[in-house]
Amino acid sequence: MRPVMDRDAALGDFLEKHVLERWQEDLLAINDAYMEKQAQIEASFTGAVDRVCRKAAELQAQGRKGEIQYIYLSLLRTSVREHRAEYRIDLYDSRWFLDSEECAGSWQADFIFTPLFQRFAGLPTVKREYARKVTDMDIERILQLEAVRYHFLAIEFMRSLVPSLLEGEGYRQMGKHPEICILAGEYRDQSEILYGGPEGVQEKDEAEVRF
Repeated sequence: MRPVMDRDAALGDFLEKHVLERWQEDLLAINDAYMEKQAQIEASFTGAVDRVCRKAAELQAQGRKGEIQYIYLSLLRTSVREHRAEYRIDLYDSRWFLDSEECAGSWQADFIFTPLFQRFAGLPTVKREYARKVTDMDIERILQLEAVRYHFLAIEFMRSLVPSLLEGEGYRQMGKHPEICILAGEYRDQSEILYGGPEGVQEKDEAEVRF
């Protein structure tokens, strides 16, 4: 018979048995998925960015957008809550977030996040063993914390494909600022530079995007 536990003990037991260190097993599944469909996965990302670059070129031809200075790849936390991993792709001119002409698209990082979502899909049933001491809100909070690991994997994947992005037809077509940079992070939050940009742009990003 399971001993009676208080909430903290129940949550600790839940984490130890069903969450902690499970991400290491997911790495194998992620690697297998990538190796099986590498070309398709890479094309889905580069194609998504290319479409937004082509849209930027069209807006520039219409005089509605300046030279692109920021390509921002950001995880939408709301999609994680829905067990999706949607990255928004935004292109801004030198006005950054004051650039009011939206030029955006999206990319789904399914091959990275699917193992995480599959594991968490079964946790609402598991929590019944803990006599309401583990709640749906707890699971949601834990999911958001665990998603950070997978987000870092996605950033490294995107970083590895920067050379391909720079060779894309859409990227070549659009007008670019001399200090163009590609950044990845969370939507209007902290980000890191994947390519280009002047020294100090990281500090500028982190100061400006916290609303």
